[in-house]
Amino acid sequence: MFENNIDNRFVKIKVVGVNTADEEKLSGGLAAVNYMLGKNLQGVNYLAVDRQDVKNLEGCNAIHKFRLLNSDDEKILTENLRGADLIFIAADEVWENIKAVALVAHCAKKIGVPVIFIAGGNFEDAEDEIIFDALIKLPGKNFEFDSCKVVQNFVEIITLEGQPKLDIKVFSELVKDSGACIGYGEREGKNAVVKAAKAALEQVENSSENFKAAEKILFNITAAKGNLSLEEAQKLSRLFKRHAPKAEILFGFSIDDWLVDKVKFLLVTVQ
Repeated sequence: MFENNIDNRFVKIKVVGVNTADEEKLSGGLAAVNYMLGKNLQGVNYLAVDRQDVKNLEGCNAIHKFRLLNSDDEKILTENLRGADLIFIAADEVWENIKAVALVAHCAKKIGVPVIFIAGGNFEDAEDEIIFDALIKLPGKNFEFDSCKVVQNFVEIITLEGQPKLDIKVFSELVKDSGACIGYGEREGKNAVVKAAKAALEQVENSSENFKAAEKILFNITAAKGNLSLEEAQKLSRLFKRHAPKAEILFGFSIDDWLVDKVKFLLVTVQ
């Protein structure tokens, strides 16, 4: 469980969309940035990267756009990432432009804050080429929509009221250099909390080589106040404990009464 020891309202999140499509095409990474910009997420800044074709960058609505052609370009990108408390890198079909994705991740790691890689489509064998603190794998279909959901949920977790409350410093210490896996679930109606939790668990189990070996598990429930209960969180803690018996379980709540009967569930596992 967490304590409120900083003002999370002033946390800065930066999202880097990396284009991995052919020339003159806008891939999921840049399309995700465009989609998020349309949602006006609080406290989020956006950057776009492409090494191949400047026309791809022109199709992205981010103010800050970069072509990583040499070491000077990498230095400029690194400087523009400074000031972030949390960095997301979004790219699908990574092998189509693995060098660009790897360079962006290398620049992001220099900042010293958690780097979360949102990977869409085929990600086989790419993990050995890219440095990150936490990974969430998403299907290539609807990548921009699902990527936005993940980033939006992080914004809500950080900014909404809740008790116990997820502190960004606790999250940073948990995932730093850990290669953590992230799962996200969203459900509504009867038993929405359990259904959302199971969806997130399934996603993590598909991403993690050995979920049973997890040393720490963190989860956060975002829901209307009436759908949050300590008893339910403790039940879920026992559920995860059965899947990963050695894990220390941490959890937090975020209150959003606009969700009515919908529940959002974020799951983070560290080995």
